[in-house]
Amino acid sequence: MARVGEDRRKVRAARLAAGAAGLLAVAKAVVGWQTHSLAVLAAAVDSLMDLFCSGLNAVYLRMASEPPDEKHAFGHGKAEALSAVIQATVVAMGGLWLIGKSVERLLFPKPLEKTAVALAMMAVSLVVSLALTAFLRREAEATHSVALRADAFHYATDLASNGVAALGILAFEVFDWHAADPLATVVIALLILRGVWGIYRDAADELLDRGLPRQVEEEVKAMISNLAPEVRGYRAFRSRRAGRVPFFEFRLLVDRSTSFERSHEIAEEAIKRIRDKHGPDTQVMVDTDPV
Repeated sequence: MARVGEDRRKVRAARLAAGAAGLLAVAKAVVGWQTHSLAVLAAAVDSLMDLFCSGLNAVYLRMASEPPDEKHAFGHGKAEALSAVIQATVVAMGGLWLIGKSVERLLFPKPLEKTAVALAMMAVSLVVSLALTAFLRREAEATHSVALRADAFHYATDLASNGVAALGILAFEVFDWHAADPLATVVIALLILRGVWGIYRDAADELLDRGLPRQVEEEVKAMISNLAPEVRGYRAFRSRRAGRVPFFEFRLLVDRSTSFERSHEIAEEAIKRIRDKHGPDTQVMVDTDPV
């Protein structure tokens, strides 16, 4: 029941983020079009990407919550990482498009209009993005969701992009610097591309079954080494994570005089302690070898 509650919580968070992103995207697009501000339009594109990614998250998070089936015996947890890869690709494409449009605007300048409206839009967007970033980070931490963590990053970049856009508009308004708006857009695009790399890296770690953090592994190793007087150590220790579910696999070395029944009890105790520490859904595959 706890896992079902967490899965529903992740989907609700993704849907809320998608709704907010949609409203921001429409508002920024209208204001950007009216004011001729490429930086505001860049922020609108950023919000459109957030809308797409948050909506995609809602789909993939529901898929990841599906229980194991005949074709997916280990479950569907990696769907979250797949979602993050698709999000990063979409965001990267948007960043490259913005750089191209910025170069075009630098070559063919266009004055801004209604800058007060543009600045007000950026201020509202900053407040909404700040609230969404804090909310999604909290939900990602609580549910161990890489997809929500990627979503939170999108809105964190919105904070930077909205701030840079506002500075570009101010520079035009105060100094009549026509290049400020497209240059601000280039900065926004570079911030987006910088973050894409981090999303790719985290998703690749999960898809390629990178081991859990060293501290986590060392804690489990210390626990199983001191599990019972009959234990002589362990070997073939491995760990990974699929979505919110951690996996541990190892062979427990026990004194060869230990009975089969006692070896089974020790293995079951190892599973219980690991699940007590890392959650009831933790998958533990343990075998015992006599030494």
